[in-house]
Amino acid sequence: MSATDLADFHAMRKNLIWAAVGTTAVVAAVLFWTVGPVKAGLALGGLATATLATANIRHARRRDAAGPDGAAAPPDRWSHLISGLADASTPPQITACMEQARFATVWDAARTWAGGLVLWHVTAYPSAWTARAHDAAAYGAWAGDLIAAAIVDSAREDGLDTGDGNALLGLGLDRPASRLTDLRTALAALTRDADTPTRYIETAQHLSALAAGDADQQAAALFTAGIARQVLAAHADEGTVLGDRIPALAQWEATRTIWHHRPAHGPYRGARPLADQSEHVDLLAAALLHHRQAGSTGPPRQERAYRLHRAALDDRVALLWPDPPPGELAALADQSARRLLEWDRTQPDASRADCHQARWYDRPREYVRHAYRQDMAVDAEA
Repeated sequence: MSATDLADFHAMRKNLIWAAVGTTAVVAAVLFWTVGPVKAGLALGGLATATLATANIRHARRRDAAGPDGAAAPPDRWSHLISGLADASTPPQITACMEQARFATVWDAARTWAGGLVLWHVTAYPSAWTARAHDAAAYGAWAGDLIAAAIVDSAREDGLDTGDGNALLGLGLDRPASRLTDLRTALAALTRDADTPTRYIETAQHLSALAAGDADQQAAALFTAGIARQVLAAHADEGTVLGDRIPALAQWEATRTIWHHRPAHGPYRGARPLADQSEHVDLLAAALLHHRQAGSTGPPRQERAYRLHRAALDDRVALLWPDPPPGELAALADQSARRLLEWDRTQPDASRADCHQARWYDRPREYVRHAYRQDMAVDAEA
């Protein structure tokens, strides 16, 4: 996997992992004072390949330190496995590429779709990953392997394990989910078939070793099985068969391009690119954390800048998706918007501002856009 792929994942994940500034300690501290869920990516840095494939190089580097030897090998990114996907830009074009995809083996197909299901979930439900935010890439990789193995196991039972993997799109999502009811059942699916690729055997060995370790290691193994089950359950709530989720995965792939390359438009026309704004939010969070560690609260203008840019970022991410956005994205945007509105109403000059207008009570995200435009105008004058 290239350095560009790794950068893609981290940039996207940072939107949904609150104040991920480089170390676990910083993440934990920022989460404490913001009282919010992790920024996972469009972030979480989130929005993987075959098993969070855009981030698995990080997992490979950390594998020896994560526990007993043997963990998921970094798979290829799904845009490399689906013909024509790299040249598609709109959700309909991407959807067509995905629906027509043919793979060398059913395992390649399962690995690809499992990765897409995982990263969509990281993006849409960041709070589910909070407990393991410090190494979401590794846990996403393991969860993706569990899901891929469950897909293959179910497909073979249902006669959908054709050579090119296209028949997997007709697989009911409840079928692989039934293979993930607990860790023991999930591990059995990883090793049941004689042709199981080595990477999945290694993942099973690694998770088995964790399950036999100390309390923290056992918790890590249980989290992996649990999050894999949650991923499939979330998708099953949105569609009956795997093919029903292709449009959602296509939308995610499109948002990744927007995140890095497309100019801001709509209510944020003229704003900095999303990836740059995510970096800016992290810098503001780090500055506030520095003040807190020094025993002070920091300048009010700095706190306000963080709340404004945090709210604008969450609002912009939600706007990337057709209404309504998936999972928690709308709730996150509303939450951040209300925090900004409540802050502005408690400031000494609030009586002279328009933050008390009744129209903002029911539409706090509209207030964020209004405040952001005002801020951009001030910057332009400066």
